[in-house]
Amino acid sequence: MSIPLILIKNLVKRNQVWKMLIRVVDFWVVREKTGLQHLELVIQDTKGDQIHVTIHNREFKDWIEQLIEHETYCLYNGEPMVNDGTFEVCPNKLKLVFNGGTIVSKMQIPAIPLHQFKFKAIDDFLNGKFTTDLLYDVVGVLQDVVKTQMGGGGKKSCVNITLGNEAGNVIRVALWEDYAKQFMSYNNSNNFPGPTLLILTHAWLASTQLSITLSTSLTQASQSFVQSGNKNWTNLNEIKSIGQISDTIKDCFTTTIGTTKRFKSSKFGWYFESCPNCKTSNKSHGNKFECVCGVKDVKLVTKYKIEIEVEFDNHVGCFVFWDKDCIPYINMTDRELRQLMEGAGEDNPTIYPIHLDKLLNKKLAFRIKYQSLYGQLSIVTILNEPSVY
Repeated sequence: MSIPLILIKNLVKRNQVWKMLIRVVDFWVVREKTGLQHLELVIQDTKGDQIHVTIHNREFKDWIEQLIEHETYCLYNGEPMVNDGTFEVCPNKLKLVFNGGTIVSKMQIPAIPLHQFKFKAIDDFLNGKFTTDLLYDVVGVLQDVVKTQMGGGGKKSCVNITLGNEAGNVIRVALWEDYAKQFMSYNNSNNFPGPTLLILTHAWLASTQLSITLSTSLTQASQSFVQSGNKNWTNLNEIKSIGQISDTIKDCFTTTIGTTKRFKSSKFGWYFESCPNCKTSNKSHGNKFECVCGVKDVKLVTKYKIEIEVEFDNHVGCFVFWDKDCIPYINMTDRELRQLMEGAGEDNPTIYPIHLDKLLNKKLAFRIKYQSLYGQLSIVTILNEPSVY
């Protein structure tokens, strides 16, 4: 009943609401200069395609125990954006950032292949067949520990080693910080008489040495509004474009036009529950609660609150749609829609029903209330007349 499954290749920049089956094939913690930590992942879908994922430090505690390397999940929502980092963990033009609307549901999905290393041959590095903006997997036999520097005196820990292949070709490797310490701890306690085989993931090559670090105009529209004779609209001479509204530094009521393009996911999702007496929102989504208005055992009511990105003339605004805005297009109340989701076992406000797609790709004119503090445009009323366009 929720939106249909997609693959990694179907992700589109700025489209934050979707559903996907994935396996976490790589998972690591990054310690920032400030001392805070954030998570980096590589996830893989049923076709074997991969994408790099970042989870910001403010959500570190929420995710560190939810995700397990090699496990499979149904992943809902997140923000695809251009992969413009210094280094690419995997060759995908997009990367994915988890946001407040991202959730996962653990499930067994054997159709998703296990992680496979994609080793770059040492000979390729020596022959210049590499790029400095891509991170590689490398395997080789430990030849020698060239130099060690285990921190202190303001210096970073670093170990320089050499790795070789069966053809006898050798490349130098620099292990920094925790990787240097991990290697030395293993190497000092290793009593195995045979050769030591090292596998390096996300290695960056500089020169011939591998480094392991974690690293339009609105005039015609205004005339159409006046000709429409719609008495619900006031101050028609104050029609503003979305771009003009975004530049406003104070709260205001105004009129604008645009096309609904995509949902904006957040931790609050597409519905909320509130007290029917005082309209207080209940963020816990329980069945009954004692409201601050003093009424006990209140039977909560479900209400729409949907954030949609609206575009006009290459500008985007985040519009808040309420019940009165949604029901004429969906032809279902929020309670009816929730009952369908409950029947499908997906009753979570951050899991979007496919019925909500009827709100998208609509050319509309809006009377809105702009809240400068939040950068949000809350809809007062909607005008949908062909004469506007």
